[in-house]
Amino acid sequence: MLLAVDPFPTIGKLAEEVGASWPLFQQTAASTEKTEKVLQEVLQAQQVSGRLLDTDSSLVLCGSFARYEMDSGSDCDWTLLINGVVNNEHAKTARLISRTIKQAEDDKRGLIAPGTSGTFGNLAFSHNLVHLIGGGADSNENLTRRVLLLLESRPLSLSSADSSKQVWEAVLHSILERYFEEEVHFSLQRARRVPRFLLNDLTRYWRTITVDYAAKHREQDGRKWAIRNAKLRFSRKLLYAASLGFCFDCELDPPPHKGKAISSEYKVDDFINSAMEFAKTPPLEYLARFIDSHVKEENKRRAVIGDVFGSYNEWLTIIGNPDARSSLERLKPAEAGDDSCFKKVRDQSKQFSRGLKFLFFNRVSDTDPIANLSLEYVGF
Repeated sequence: MLLAVDPFPTIGKLAEEVGASWPLFQQTAASTEKTEKVLQEVLQAQQVSGRLLDTDSSLVLCGSFARYEMDSGSDCDWTLLINGVVNNEHAKTARLISRTIKQAEDDKRGLIAPGTSGTFGNLAFSHNLVHLIGGGADSNENLTRRVLLLLESRPLSLSSADSSKQVWEAVLHSILERYFEEEVHFSLQRARRVPRFLLNDLTRYWRTITVDYAAKHREQDGRKWAIRNAKLRFSRKLLYAASLGFCFDCELDPPPHKGKAISSEYKVDDFINSAMEFAKTPPLEYLARFIDSHVKEENKRRAVIGDVFGSYNEWLTIIGNPDARSSLERLKPAEAGDDSCFKKVRDQSKQFSRGLKFLFFNRVSDTDPIANLSLEYVGF
């Protein structure tokens, strides 16, 4: 299949290296590209009397849309990001986008409206995302929107005149300035350059969604628990792994050199610009680049590549099957032990975690019981 842009070139390279075939990465990328064109078409049709997005707004694609992992059952997750003076037109625009996507869903155009949680399909304002990092005012919703803006988002332009890309980049850059410029322990002159402020917030998000999984199970009386559990095992865990890779890369291969001989002093802007490139890269592809750059020992390299990307390819196969997705959505906790689909998800997720443990901890188990529990519960 011919893609306008291949979002996973390094994964293709690694597959060839280990003699593997992982077709689902290209299939989901093609499905994402197709869905994106439909979304553009239906929204552009609403611009007959003027452009839909003003100079202060960006239409941001989120979730599997941003990760290039769309399939026929994926929601069309989006956010209308505002960076400027708030006015009533922004709310009207958000409602128009929401109605248009819902109508396209009813017309069977291949779009599915976001869920009803409110995280997506709504307005988000840059002031809260930039200025409310940590502290009592930083709600779960604000944390989620900020971190997902960094880990799985990309702007969608509806015309050459709109500023969707520029607004998205401006807000993202401001958030990263907070993380890098205001961290008291981040020193360009020391050997340790892992951005702890950013790393701790990313870790906080990972722990938050694992706790929220339990809360949603209670609030929704167990409905759709299996699909949420499966996503936690794969796509959510992927986000944390990719974000760890970036934070560690700041020390392993700091910008602006990225593998070149050091010839100038480090600048905070170099790290911010590197983080911007990370945000523009799908997490699967970034993780592949991290592995390709830093895992050199042959046996470990082949094991990590096979476990991480082989299992994720299987996950995309499962979730892309309408019958399997439907089965996971209906599955009750008491039935999980005998369900072949959920068993396959669980087995593949163990392989995925095994690859991540080997990557980040250089082992998948330990004879020391405390170390072994740490491997199992503190990391992945």
